[in-house]
Amino acid sequence: MDQLLKSKFIRASFLLALVLLTSCDFTPRIHKDILIAQNHISNQEYAQAVKQYHKILEMAPNDEIKIKINYQIAELYAVSLGHYKRGIHFYEKIPKLTTDPVWLVKTQERIGEIAFLYINDYAKAAEVYNQLSAFRPKLSNHDLYEFRLARSYIKLKQYDKANEHLVSMHNNGNHKYFVDSFFQSGIMYFESQDWNRAVQYFREYIKREDRRDLKVRAIFLMANCYETLERLQTAYDLYYSILGEYPNNKVIQDRLNSVYERRVARKR
Repeated sequence: MDQLLKSKFIRASFLLALVLLTSCDFTPRIHKDILIAQNHISNQEYAQAVKQYHKILEMAPNDEIKIKINYQIAELYAVSLGHYKRGIHFYEKIPKLTTDPVWLVKTQERIGEIAFLYINDYAKAAEVYNQLSAFRPKLSNHDLYEFRLARSYIKLKQYDKANEHLVSMHNNGNHKYFVDSFFQSGIMYFESQDWNRAVQYFREYIKREDRRDLKVRAIFLMANCYETLERLQTAYDLYYSILGEYPNNKVIQDRLNSVYERRVARKR
């Protein structure tokens, strides 16, 4: 687990414990058990902390405490122990205890992040990001939700749904992922083997992208498309244009050799 992420979690845990200790009505026994759990966290004894928080839940505290304890357990499972699905299980308990939009958004964001980034559960990610992106008034991270929703649909091969969101991004120059949306359209058509459309969108992306390393990534994929389309000279020229820039130079050299041999064979 990334050390910075762990340190952030520990700081957040202290803050949550402070909130628990100052804003909730609970018995001295619960007070004591919260402090014990917090001590386990500060000593990075995460499994013991989880066990202690479960013990607190067995005391049937009020819903306000249940919300915060369930969130803390979810964070421990997901962030500290790497038990992502167990973490999601406890995040999902919170909407059953409150209708407070702050908690609902907070837990949905965590579920979406875990599903999308850590366990590749794109169906769950799409479900969550569809809800978050539909929230009105728009949330501050709306553009991120919509972008990840589109990418989740691509992973699920639900290309019509992905395209609906990507086109919306193409038409909004102020969208945070305006430029990246063209690359994702290229990926969508690449994966659906519509090589000509893939080339079209990779070209549009390259026009707008400032970072050379990201342009190189798109040029490589565009060369792949031309190679598949048997436009071998164009593919060769594109591969050659990124020789020495692509992260794995051997891959480019192999593609150049393969395309060259195919061109020679064609002339025989």
